[in-house]
Amino acid sequence: MKRLILSILLLSAAFSITGCGIMPRSEADEALAVRQTVMAYTEALARGFETLDMNALNQVATEEQATRAFFLMAALGESRVRMVSELQDIEVGEVTFPQEGQASVTTTETWDYDHISVDTTETVRSERGVVYRLRYDLALTDDRWFVTNVTSLDELPESEESTPSASETQTP
Repeated sequence: MKRLILSILLLSAAFSITGCGIMPRSEADEALAVRQTVMAYTEALARGFETLDMNALNQVATEEQATRAFFLMAALGESRVRMVSELQDIEVGEVTFPQEGQASVTTTETWDYDHISVDTTETVRSERGVVYRLRYDLALTDDRWFVTNVTSLDELPESEESTPSASETQTP
């Protein structure tokens, strides 16, 4: 019983020291949370393109950003193609906090892509080693980070290897 009372007193003292009872996260903790959100975003995006279902993106992106990704996926779907992508490498730069509740981080990502026909399941195009330099902007909502925007820092992505689609190999 004495231990219970002592524990309650210690917890009460800790809560009174922190003000509201919840210790604020350090900048290092916030930076880690931002990096984890970016990784979860890339995973959800790849899964969404593969399954033609972007709903999982709503867990890590704002509605506006998820809608932009949905339109890209829908354009592929209208072409009767789904994209299977695999993140080969990612270098995450320093996380910055331009304002309270906002974060920005740059990445260099290397992806492999296969465009698969929805009708025949044949691979109609493959790209290997596509490198993107991206900036992710995030906002803090209800103590969670959400991707608000993704901006390419390159004019065109670099690709080590690409197989042309059937339409690119046809001659007039």
